[in-house]
Amino acid sequence: MQNGRKILLILISGLVAVVLLAVSYQTQQRMNRIREEERLVDTEIVENAPPAVAFTTMALGSFRGLIANYLWLRSNRMQDEGRYFEMVQLASWITMLQPRFTGATAYLAWNMAYNISVTFSQPEDRWRWVRRGIELIRDEALVYNPGDPDLYQELGWIYQHKLGQEMDDANQYYKWRLAEDMMEVLGTYPVDWERWAAAPANENELRDLLGEDHALWEWLERRNLSLRELAKQFRENSGFTAELEEQARSLGVRDTLNIYFRRQWLQEEKKLDPERIARLDERYGDFDWRLPEAHAIYWASRGLEAAEDGKHLGSERMIFQSLNNAFSTGRLVYFAGEDEEFDRPVVQFIPNVEIVDAVDQAYLEAIERYPDNRGIVSARENFLNRAVVNLYTFGREEQAREYLSKLREDYGRRDYRRGLEQFVLSRLAGNIAEANYNEAQGMVQGYLWQMCNDLALGEFERAAAMERIAEAIWQRYMRRIGDSQAERRGLPPYQLMRQTAIQNALQTFHPELAARLRAAVRQMGMTVE
Repeated sequence: MQNGRKILLILISGLVAVVLLAVSYQTQQRMNRIREEERLVDTEIVENAPPAVAFTTMALGSFRGLIANYLWLRSNRMQDEGRYFEMVQLASWITMLQPRFTGATAYLAWNMAYNISVTFSQPEDRWRWVRRGIELIRDEALVYNPGDPDLYQELGWIYQHKLGQEMDDANQYYKWRLAEDMMEVLGTYPVDWERWAAAPANENELRDLLGEDHALWEWLERRNLSLRELAKQFRENSGFTAELEEQARSLGVRDTLNIYFRRQWLQEEKKLDPERIARLDERYGDFDWRLPEAHAIYWASRGLEAAEDGKHLGSERMIFQSLNNAFSTGRLVYFAGEDEEFDRPVVQFIPNVEIVDAVDQAYLEAIERYPDNRGIVSARENFLNRAVVNLYTFGREEQAREYLSKLREDYGRRDYRRGLEQFVLSRLAGNIAEANYNEAQGMVQGYLWQMCNDLALGEFERAAAMERIAEAIWQRYMRRIGDSQAERRGLPPYQLMRQTAIQNALQTFHPELAARLRAAVRQMGMTVE
């Protein structure tokens, strides 16, 4: 009897155990599916991952999280101790161990570009950390996560805010270094982006273009050189050596190789695609790709491409804000590392009034997509106010009236009913009082441009008036910021700005108008070159 009870108990226990195991198995399977669907674990090999990342993913498995946590703690301790340079490698390791934890990479990049950079006093030291923050996202995190719109926005933000704005004492140095770096890659400016976009993107395409029987391949073979080695020499010398350029000309491939090498350089080092650049220029207007606003727009547009349904408010806001900034100061007319009259890098801009319609259209599209966002509506109103003033300053009175009409029709305020000149004068007074560095420089250069135009047309009295306004804006702005902020926010010397404006006008005016300007400038005893 007792044996029978024991057997029955064993059978019941076994049955319960089987049921529990079955339920546990089903539950575990469901949990695993949820973990995979919600990406709570990350054990699969990351697409496009280099061998080192693939190895750590497979070999370390779940232990990667523990190691990454340890590196985080070590990185924080190093920052507290001021051991910043060791943090560079740690940031790469953390990104490698947790390639899909994009928030961590974004924080590490922001920490380098903002927190660590400002612990150094010299601009060149700060620039290294800002650049390293850019590289961590652009060259590492986005390789592992090309479909993450937030990462694109974080990268664009460094360009838009850290490089483009004036919050950092070294902001003008950053702008100069960006322009210098881009000029090294691009060679000359402006660039024919449509031609670059149509150029061969790799060696196979170059061979298809030239043909396998072209003398270039025989020349390379005789010297035991690969095309890749030739490209490396090109970058190391920032262009052709005299010998290589002569040889390339004799083979009839000088221009083809120049664009081919520079396109590869741009794509591999800056991660910029000429085809995308050409499309952006076609849509928005001709950007100056030596300036941070163009780069912010590029990466924000990549974020929109990666976003679900093509909607990502942060990226869209970055686009119309950067377009607005490019309209105000979107043309680089002068940059120098050390100027005789200025003990720091000098970068000068003028408004890019050509993109005014594209800027307004970007605002209208954003308003249509986010109709309840009053901030975008207000931002457009501020832009239209600035557009009327800038267009009028650059002699585009008809277009200025058109934009004043938009203000009246879309916003209906009483002061928008004023005449054009009265409206501009009232806005100009307020703008001078509140202008930041970029806006002040744009206003000064705008009136100097108008001065050059009037000189060329023989309107000497009006030209003198335009110059008085330009100099008055310069003086008022410099007095307002005071000596304590001159290093960070000070404009270049007024005489240098006037000289730059004259040189830019001579290069951009119609040849006949430029000749008249040159004669007028010489007659007034001003320097031409």
